[in-house]
Amino acid sequence: MSIDGFLRLREQAVARTVRRIDPGRPVWIFGAGNFGQVVARVLQARGTAVVGFVETIPRIRETQGLPVVDWPALARIDSKAQLVLGIFNRATPHDQLVAIATQAGFAPPLMAWEIYDQCAAALGWQFWLGERSVLVAHLERLAQVAERLADDESRQTLLRLCAFRLGLDLEYSSFLSADPQYFNALTLPPLQGKAITCIDCGAYDGDTFIELLRQPGIHCKQAFLLEPDPDNYARLVQRVAGQHTQAVCLPLAAADRYGVLSFASGQGEGCAIGEGDIRVAAAALDQIVPQGQVDFIKLDVEGAEALVLQGARRMIERCRPVLAVSLYHNPSDIWELPELLFSLCRDYRFYVRQHCCNSFDSVLYAVPDFE
Repeated sequence: MSIDGFLRLREQAVARTVRRIDPGRPVWIFGAGNFGQVVARVLQARGTAVVGFVETIPRIRETQGLPVVDWPALARIDSKAQLVLGIFNRATPHDQLVAIATQAGFAPPLMAWEIYDQCAAALGWQFWLGERSVLVAHLERLAQVAERLADDESRQTLLRLCAFRLGLDLEYSSFLSADPQYFNALTLPPLQGKAITCIDCGAYDGDTFIELLRQPGIHCKQAFLLEPDPDNYARLVQRVAGQHTQAVCLPLAAADRYGVLSFASGQGEGCAIGEGDIRVAAAALDQIVPQGQVDFIKLDVEGAEALVLQGARRMIERCRPVLAVSLYHNPSDIWELPELLFSLCRDYRFYVRQHCCNSFDSVLYAVPDFE
């Protein structure tokens, strides 16, 4: 794939008609979960009349003082309802959600990226969501990233990921790579047949480490599992400590230097570094493991991936580990993180794979070339 695919995508994005909320019509939010409620509050603050929420099978009758109805009830109340999609997660593909609305007889809802274009400042950080004009402005830079990737699947994945986030490839929301996440035909060959040391930044409850131990031909002699969220760390220790003696669980955040960070605890897997009431120590990987061999590093650190890579420069140069780096926490990650890894990793091969719906869990793999 050449630069032409990304330039054509830029032309399509510029020519596309931009849908916006009709301020003269009330809005119904499709989905009454966390993101839907945030969208409702943001639209109300802008003076938009939000009259309720719709769910296929309502879990509650009302929220924020507004009704939560099913599709037949909405058809009776407002058969021409102006819908905004209030579901933004890795669980249900957006194309399936749009199909639910259209099969119920309604026009396709405005999508998360269309709302973000209008309400970016108020919505704030929402993983990969960003203003589409910024993505369009970086498509040529993304084409240069694509040219450095090692296979056609990676280049096609990056192109379609961009098209999806621009609203030009809704079917990509359902696309998943055939390769398993983290441990697959790209990453396992350099790790097999030797005793390895791994580092998991954003270890959650130890799920990735446990999956590593299940891989045939892998012998893990030592693992450093970093998890700053107190609740997740408690689960990590309960699941791993005492059962796997090679694992060292650390209640730390990885960063580019030693310090104390604040963060707001997320729900389940996520916690966002920044404003929050939880304080946690952070350190660079070069400080945590200053000597010895490290063979595999996984980074899923809620947007701090670039900082962690900066703090692992000496380790990467010394050890040449396999790296698996999340690409979906910030809008600019899809070009900034590959460019950073290109500068840090000499004689490596780089791949992009998609492991969850809606472009969540996109991962950049950096594999040392020993041939």
